[in-house]
Amino acid sequence: MKYDPGGERLSATAKAKVRKGTLLSAGTFRRLLECSHVSDVAHMLRSTYYADYLPADAETLHRNEIEFHLLNTMKNEVQSFFSSADLKRRAFLKLWLERWDIQLIKSIVWKTYVGRIDSNVEVKDEIESPSPDSSLIDRQKLLSSNNIEEVIASIKNEKLVMYMEESMKRPVGKRSPALAIGLALDMFQNNRTFDAANCFSGKEKEGLLSLVGTYMDSMNIISMYRGKKYFNTSDEITLSLAFCTRYRVNFEMLKTIASLPSERMWELLVNTKYASLLPTEGGSESDEISSVAGITRRMRFIQRTNALKVFRGGGAGVHFVLAYLILREFEILSLNAVIEIVRYNYDRDKVEKLLALSSNF
Repeated sequence: MKYDPGGERLSATAKAKVRKGTLLSAGTFRRLLECSHVSDVAHMLRSTYYADYLPADAETLHRNEIEFHLLNTMKNEVQSFFSSADLKRRAFLKLWLERWDIQLIKSIVWKTYVGRIDSNVEVKDEIESPSPDSSLIDRQKLLSSNNIEEVIASIKNEKLVMYMEESMKRPVGKRSPALAIGLALDMFQNNRTFDAANCFSGKEKEGLLSLVGTYMDSMNIISMYRGKKYFNTSDEITLSLAFCTRYRVNFEMLKTIASLPSERMWELLVNTKYASLLPTEGGSESDEISSVAGITRRMRFIQRTNALKVFRGGGAGVHFVLAYLILREFEILSLNAVIEIVRYNYDRDKVEKLLALSSNF
């Protein structure tokens, strides 16, 4: 039988489209928000797509353990596409998954310098490394690290070590080197992911660059805003917080954004696809959206919209898989938020509006 190189792409695309149909509905999210206890949330999730990823005693688990199992779903999700992907596309998926290893390194670095996990790092230090055969870290060494030298010794990739050591020579502003190292880690991962996407062609390349590029633009804007608003960085240092990789927000636009005070940094986005980041006028909602957390949620909404757009396009390829993985990842983050909301009995009406920016509403 003659080998059809497009067969695997068609298979992966079909699987991604089927999996997209298993995302939780708006009604399911609202019913989860109506739960009185975390055990009720776990019970409901046992009758959804996540049943295969939660243990039989999920209702008895602490919320951290439930979140642990949900987050580790991503490892299984990516690996499930390996049989439908050739070596090149499998390598790209492993590369995308290694973002979680980068987040784990960032959390340990922050704890090493500051004594606690950075609230902006979403991966808990006890989470299982989701990357199969990670090319980046020795996980056990990393988790047992007590200082930055031990963290660096746990890194397998020589280029990543170089990025980290170089960043330590130029700490950002008055902040500890943890912020500079975190930026270097993100830059390393973003550069190689963007380069990998550029190695594809046709619709597949177009779709990947759109998904990855939107993520890069999002991270650039958030990093710069965070630097100026919370660390009072100079214009020059603010601009240095942007990555070399960028998509629709070019260098000249970033340079102008960096020159503005934090409350005006969004003005240049008014005529772009990122216009929905702009804070609304007045009220507590405006205050919330103006925060880094609020902006991050809006960035996710843009990324989610972009992922859904991929499914409306034609062709076949790994960009459909990546679009699905982005949607699934945001759903898992939303489920973790639901668990926190139920556990601490937050105002359901208020948080539903915020959750809608990153869930399947």
